[in-house]
Amino acid sequence: MTYAQAMQHLSSLTARPPHGYSDKELDAFVELEGEVSHYGLLERIKGARGLVMLYDGKKLVGTAAIKNPEPDYRTAVFAKSKSNADAAAYPVELGYVVVAESHRRHKLGWRLVDAALSFASGSAVFATTHSNNAAMRRILPARGFTANGSPYPSTEHPGQEIHLFLRG
Repeated sequence: MTYAQAMQHLSSLTARPPHGYSDKELDAFVELEGEVSHYGLLERIKGARGLVMLYDGKKLVGTAAIKNPEPDYRTAVFAKSKSNADAAAYPVELGYVVVAESHRRHKLGWRLVDAALSFASGSAVFATTHSNNAAMRRILPARGFTANGSPYPSTEHPGQEIHLFLRG
């Protein structure tokens, strides 16, 4: 499938606060998200500033969010990465950026990230990505993020490292 064909097949991109989605839509978001533990994920999604969902017909094929991370989590991420930045200065996190395997390599991640960042409302944002996620490692710098600190081992995916990116 070419990029143009992929764009023609995509029926809608929605971007709204979590309460604007049905329970069925939120459950589909959780199911597509494959990078983090599903334990407590639905509650974290419901606490986000904004969610983005990309559909191909009725099938969810992409997600992204601007999250409101707990202060302890945010502090831990900055500490693990040995960041010299003040974690409290980055109150929101770009995350849950996922494109279904069947729809990858069509630059859909760019659309998801752009839509999610609209929920940042001028706040400084941080994001993390795995060392093997080449798409996000291209998208983040192109959207004003800079790598910060040092990579640290992933607990969810042994053998991979996590990189911290900041956008002030």
